Amino acid sequence: MNPPAPTTSVRGPSIPRCTRTGNAAWSQPGAPDLRGYGLVAALALAALLSAGGLLAGGQLRTHAVARAQLRSMEALALAREALLGYALSYGEHHADKDYGFLPCPDGGNSGSTPPGACGARDVGALGRLPWRTLGQPDLRDGWGQCLWYAVGGSVKNNPKPLTLNWDSPGQLAPRAPDGRALRAAGPDGLAVAAIFAPGPVLPGQSRPPGAKSGCGGSDSAEADLAHYLDHGYTARFGATMPVTQGAPIGEDAGLTTDLVVWIGIDDIFDALRRRADHGAHIDALIDTAADALAARLGEADFLATHTSATPGVLDVGPLPSAAALGLPAEERPRLDRWRDQFRFAVCRTGEPCIALAHDAPPATAGCRGVLLFGGERIRSGPGLQQRDTPERRADPAQYLEADNAANFNHGTPSFSGAHRFEVDDPLQPATRDVIRCLP
Repeated sequence: MNPPAPTTSVRGPSIPRCTRTGNAAWSQPGAPDLRGYGLVAALALAALLSAGGLLAGGQLRTHAVARAQLRSMEALALAREALLGYALSYGEHHADKDYGFLPCPDGGNSGSTPPGACGARDVGALGRLPWRTLGQPDLRDGWGQCLWYAVGGSVKNNPKPLTLNWDSPGQLAPRAPDGRALRAAGPDGLAVAAIFAPGPVLPGQSRPPGAKSGCGGSDSAEADLAHYLDHGYTARFGATMPVTQGAPIGEDAGLTTDLVVWIGIDDIFDALRRRADHGAHIDALIDTAADALAARLGEADFLATHTSATPGVLDVGPLPSAAALGLPAEERPRLDRWRDQFRFAVCRTGEPCIALAHDAPPATAGCRGVLLFGGERIRSGPGLQQRDTPERRADPAQYLEADNAANFNHGTPSFSGAHRFEVDDPLQPATRDVIRCLP
């Protein structure tokens, strides 16, 4: 059965981009609006090359199929940009003033995210793309089908994860059409979100007109899932779920037709780093942690609970929870989402013993304690840091630079780094350790 020629072209909506004229917080001089289009470009090239080869071999039934795939890729790129824009502007539109969250999928074919939660905490969700929530028209692929969307529990906005930062894990494992593993941009190589173009109807699939919106199907994305996507996906997933890229449509009925683009956690935070206020946002969290921790240094029971001894003169530990630090309830979630990035050390005698060498001298001597913030992981070279397993995330060396990590582990009372968190180059990870004296 020949696939139908596409009848609906993708419209060119106005997409909220990462740069906004006249808003200093979003200015990115000399930087592209968003990176991460390499996959889309590669898909387009692959489709064109495949189409050419199939045409030469007389196997492609119509050139319209290749054109439809290219229009699908355009729609996927627009949806990806809109989702990144949502994550980058989340704090401007929500009460908790935090960033990086992605919306729940549309589960009812209304174009909007549901009013409540989409599954339990840390559980991923798959449904239709919530185009109304994103402020978009109903983006469609080259066959006139509305797009679908999966989001991992580590970044979804309801219920929110307890941790969300540049090391958050993915739940979607990208796969090539032949099953080979592909990598998304993140510490574990997994994606935190994926967008699907369903392509033409395959045998056994049914896509009746929709009742609530122009998108086809019923009011239940879960019931419709198998009629639009080809790989037995589930609407809720607690473990890692493979996401398979579709192959160009040819004579082989075994080839799948879903085209997919994905988003890694690095895609979100690389874009956030280009916000002019990103450094100040992170630095304010460090201030909050330092002030709360300094207020507890005189409490022997608190230190006994949250530190362990080293061979040297320091007791060390991870940053306690915001509740243990005594922060008000409304301030706790934001700090706790970044808590894994912190370590602290205190002088065992309770007397000042720690010397700090900041990037701007003079050095600070006589600190009873020090708070260390690891910064973004070093992604390449001899200092490579990996934060993709529980064992590695428990290792201070995966967060702190070499001398700081060694001194922390050995209890040596000397640390160096930046006094404030700053982004020196918006296009490069801000990896420098930040150190704060706890007097």
